[in-house]
Amino acid sequence: MVYDVRGWVGLLLVAALGCGGGDASSSGVAATAARDSAAKADSARAEESSKTLKITNVMIGKRIGEGSRVAEPTFQFDPADTVYVSIGTVGSPDTAAFQARWTNQKGEAVDSSSQTIKPEGRGNTALHAARQKGWTPGAYRITIYFDGDSVDSKTFAVRKP
Repeated sequence: MVYDVRGWVGLLLVAALGCGGGDASSSGVAATAARDSAAKADSARAEESSKTLKITNVMIGKRIGEGSRVAEPTFQFDPADTVYVSIGTVGSPDTAAFQARWTNQKGEAVDSSSQTIKPEGRGNTALHAARQKGWTPGAYRITIYFDGDSVDSKTFAVRKP
């Protein structure tokens, strides 16, 4: 739990400066203690925010390269292609669950995939879909879910052969 210590820092400074009979060294000690408290609070806030995961980008393409990034981005596919999606993230929660859901122009689910990861800082997660008999030409949408919530979607088209 993170507490806002700015009010306490001000109170400590007023108390240190308001105490008559104190010397310069006691004021310095109080100021140092106040700075230390503020630094600890900033550190706690930074640690708490690193436990959250933020989606930085979502790309689709025909090929995944180094670091699970899309190496050949596109929104146009051939029926035999595998459709890859790369989800860029930053943060370090204990775990993160991703799901990708592919739907056709009628909104019917045609494929899905999921993966649970343990992110550490910046990274990318790759998911993919391929149709055994090939994609039917037309428009499709891929929706990305993070821990059950929709976070992004992309549309793509499959060309006639």
